[in-house]
Amino acid sequence: MININKVNLEFNNNNLDLNSVLDNTRKISLTSPWCNTVPVNNPFELSERYQDICEKHYDNNKWILMINPESDSLEQLSNMGKINPAKILKVNANKVNVSLEHIKNTLLKGTCSAMILSGASYNQEELNEIAHCAAMGKTHCILLQPISVGQAQQLH
Repeated sequence: MININKVNLEFNNNNLDLNSVLDNTRKISLTSPWCNTVPVNNPFELSERYQDICEKHYDNNKWILMINPESDSLEQLSNMGKINPAKILKVNANKVNVSLEHIKNTLLKGTCSAMILSGASYNQEELNEIAHCAAMGKTHCILLQPISVGQAQQLH
């Protein structure tokens, strides 16, 4: 006789291992869709990157968080009507504590569609942690890295 009140489920606890899920997401590289580094050669290119990022990651329900943005570029784009300043949060690291832990926690919360870090420098382990948190929180993280004249000459 079959009891229809009991569900015949076979539990496989191996699929419920949280550590294996977290370990798989830790292997995210910086070329992942959630985190990448973008070189910037000059102020004009920086403005273009801001505009591209704002257009690509615009979401009515989420913010775009910019840490240490170049205010002149943002103001110019806003005046031209190319970005919506109402959906952008600007944080100046000189005025607010923007530690690695704060960045990781913000990425994990998922309240922003994108986080832009301008001119920040992190070692490979820290970048891997940032990429991991970005993927877990489904928040795009873009690190804008200015290229100085000396660096640009070395690349050619």
